[in-house]
Amino acid sequence: MIRHLFLIIFVIAGGVGASQLPNFVRAYEQRLGGALGEVQKLVDAFTVQAQDEGLSFEELVARHRESDDSAVRGTADRMTALAMRRGQLTAEMAALSAAPSSFDKMVVMAQGSDSELLRDTLSAYEITATMDPLFGGAGVLAGWGLFGIFGAMFRRRDKRGRRMPPGGSALR
Repeated sequence: MIRHLFLIIFVIAGGVGASQLPNFVRAYEQRLGGALGEVQKLVDAFTVQAQDEGLSFEELVARHRESDDSAVRGTADRMTALAMRRGQLTAEMAALSAAPSSFDKMVVMAQGSDSELLRDTLSAYEITATMDPLFGGAGVLAGWGLFGIFGAMFRRRDKRGRRMPPGGSALR
């Protein structure tokens, strides 16, 4: 009886948990787009400043880096870091946008997600009532398989190492 209850719990938890993955990927993708937009605004502001002075972005960074003022040199480091982050976020957004299915998007996210954005998405994510049947079905199977693995690990054995049936003595 308890065994059946645990099987039901594992199957439901697997189904509900896995069916949330496509929504989580969408939430991550939205957060990624927002972060990319903000980084782009900052880089654009520095680019406009450079153009106002008749320089390219890289020339403005070099000018800041050559300054005697440590605060100005620090700005050059932040400008370079922003440009690099923009490149990383742009590449990840392009890879996610090119992925044709939810599963492909999950694979892309697992291979190269921004750890800070992933952590922020996870902390803000709320489980929804939306259920994805494909991922839910896979989760049900995964829950069932996990239950089988745990069941095999914790199955009682008699003195000779043979498995005992539930609620009975060892088979002869």
